Amino acid sequence: MKIDKLWGGRFEELPSQELVDFLSGRDVRGIPPCDERLIPYDLWGNRAHVLMLSRQGILSKQDGRKILKGLRELEILHQKGKFKLDPSKEDVHSNIESFLIGRLGIEHGGKIHTGRSRNDQIALDMRLYLRDQVLEYVEGLIFLMETLIQKAREHRLTIMPGYTHHQHAVATTFGHLLLSFAEPLQRDVQRFIHWFALFNNSPLGAAAGYGTSFNLDRHLTSRLLGFNGPTESVTDPITQRWEPEVELAYAVAVMMDHLSTMAQTLILLSTREFNMVRLSDRHCTGSSIMPQKRNPCSLEVIKAKTSFAHGMVVSLLSVGKALFMGYNRDTQWTKYWIMDLVDESKPSLSVMADVIRLLRVNKSQMLEQAKEGFAGATALMERLVRSFGLPLRKAKMIMEKAVKYSEREGEGEVSYRSLKRALHEMEVDVPITEEEARKAQAPEKILAQAKSTGMPSEKRVKEHVASLQKALKANRNWLVSQRKKIDKAKALVARMEREIAS
Repeated sequence: MKIDKLWGGRFEELPSQELVDFLSGRDVRGIPPCDERLIPYDLWGNRAHVLMLSRQGILSKQDGRKILKGLRELEILHQKGKFKLDPSKEDVHSNIESFLIGRLGIEHGGKIHTGRSRNDQIALDMRLYLRDQVLEYVEGLIFLMETLIQKAREHRLTIMPGYTHHQHAVATTFGHLLLSFAEPLQRDVQRFIHWFALFNNSPLGAAAGYGTSFNLDRHLTSRLLGFNGPTESVTDPITQRWEPEVELAYAVAVMMDHLSTMAQTLILLSTREFNMVRLSDRHCTGSSIMPQKRNPCSLEVIKAKTSFAHGMVVSLLSVGKALFMGYNRDTQWTKYWIMDLVDESKPSLSVMADVIRLLRVNKSQMLEQAKEGFAGATALMERLVRSFGLPLRKAKMIMEKAVKYSEREGEGEVSYRSLKRALHEMEVDVPITEEEARKAQAPEKILAQAKSTGMPSEKRVKEHVASLQKALKANRNWLVSQRKKIDKAKALVARMEREIAS
């Protein structure tokens, strides 16, 4: 008998391989060397640099043609999985240069490093890598926001209790709750977009951090690499190499905090004690010993990855705390930390979107709970203020007494008898009827009166949906424009390569 898992007999559907990988972390999988991810970026940077050197007359056209041909050969080998980094050659930059020298000889291949240092090479590669990650985070956030908005529209009338301090507060709707999860994600998108404003500039040409005597055209290489332009200072991107990484890491950590809050809320709402939502089997795992278990592991892993993100932010911040001018080897470690953080966090977006999409909602239980725990006490207090002109502080004192007496009677809402007793003790005489007191606490009535912007009435939820959809459209347009700019830069590289080859 073959056993693939030590659980699963009670499940209708098991997690996909993507989710298994997400849940298992590094238990049975290793991670590739960081510089393997940088090969495509280093090749792109090399091509742009060679084209610029040829345009400036620093390299002859013949040298440029030979080097570009060698880079294309290497790219094809890499795409076929036939180019592997040699650890004895230390890093991706040395590996690629060694390949070219081996193919072309040092007379040609040895010229690729002209006007450059590994310092500006790695700063360039990392900005190109980080830029792609930013775009992927924005894409993932857009998809998750779309999923939340769609589910919110479905449940705009699904009444549930709101909570503070893990206790019933006032009535709300599940749709309103989901939109409250979507709104901070829009701020996350803005943080990632802001990364572009800060760091979408090319460090290439900085060399070791103080430039070079060669007449480099840094504006041309910036265009060829899809940047807004070169960095104003050549020393800054070398000394502060850690900063683009930590800016991205901070945006990721805040995003993960938002996902972790969603995760914890859904975990609690899915317990037998709450019984308001049910997670798909895809996002649960069983126990190796307890046959009844449905553990919300996808959501628990998101919470763990959030803690990991916090640690990476602190590590990245710390490495930048005491650097001397120019390059410091300390900053090499920022590459490892940010790549680990990207690997751990980015899949959380698609996983959470899948959790939301497949979530089953127990509407009747939500409604029943919205009527318990004195969730209508605040609305009844406001009715006393609004209809009878009582000071809010006095009305609150009356309601506190009424809640206390109702609780002693075993009630889940303020009873009319308790209310009248509290009014009598406070020497307040208002002509409220039992029917009026009951209706004032009804969840449907409470929501109908929540008419101001951002509140959970159906009209305001629809407005919020429309506002978020408008923001999503702007996000998509930004994403498309940035990818077009990058594609345009790559097309320019290809065109200039054809020109130099002719």
